[in-house]
Amino acid sequence: SSYSTPGWSVDQAILSEEDLMVVICFGHDWDPMCMKMDEVLYSMAENEQAHHD
Repeated sequence: SSYSTPGWSVDQAILSEEDLMVVICFGHDWDPMCMKMDEVLYSMAENEQAHHD
C-alpha cells in the first residue's frame, strides 16, 4: 500500500506527538559537519529529557 512508505510513517509519528519536539536532520554519515550536528542534537535531546524526568 502507498501508506507504508517511510515518509508516511514519519508524518504519523510527528502528528501523533503533542508533548514532544520532533527534529529531522538530513545529511550523510561521511560528512564531518553532519556527524557533529548529530552529536549536538543528541546532546540537546539528552539534556531536554533530563529536565522532564
